[in-house]
Amino acid sequence: MIQPSARQPWALAFLYALPHGMVAGVHLPDGAEPVAEEVLARLTAPERESAVALRGYRQVQFVGGRLALAAGFSEMGVRRAPIQSDEHGAPMFPEGFVGSISHKQDLAVGLLARGQAGVGVDLEDTDRPRPGVAERVLTAAELANVQSLPESRRWVDTVLRFSVKESVYKAVHPTLRRYVGFGEVAVWPSPDGSDRVEPLVPDLERFRFAARHAWIGTRVLSTVRAELL
Repeated sequence: MIQPSARQPWALAFLYALPHGMVAGVHLPDGAEPVAEEVLARLTAPERESAVALRGYRQVQFVGGRLALAAGFSEMGVRRAPIQSDEHGAPMFPEGFVGSISHKQDLAVGLLARGQAGVGVDLEDTDRPRPGVAERVLTAAELANVQSLPESRRWVDTVLRFSVKESVYKAVHPTLRRYVGFGEVAVWPSPDGSDRVEPLVPDLERFRFAARHAWIGTRVLSTVRAELL
């Protein structure tokens, strides 16, 4: 269980060394007011230039994600590098580093790791069940597995699998540069937090996947490492 600090906008919520990299969270403010100059000043110059061109929640989330990654660089004892976005909006990292960003309205999360294998992070709420989601994001085998569980566990298990699939997409994006559908992998969670990713298409069979999940209250935080075979 990840224990965040008391909420204070733009403050570090948590910082953990997890199996797939350094994960940091930053509390975000309520609302979508323009980010204050003193907060923008904590970004690198190229990041500030990108941030001021954004509006509303996009600006808040961009700044929060970059501050989370900055905390990761600092904890690893590495000089911070500007993290810009590619044409798909995914963060781009300096040579020798990989990473990923996720966010909710009140929290931004950044995952940073050394190496060449892709990594992905995703944060999802589990406290608001939504009808029909399982049928859209799970394979037939996954759906059968979820439906065999006690009803009280089905939604959480569905969201957990969804989150890992989102992390898989982010981890393979730098290599594949294409959208990865929910039906292209199956996820088999484990109570100990290690999750098995089963690739179902040739493109994804080229990767060796390692997946983990942890809990932040009722939220699930998933991380994935994808190494080319």
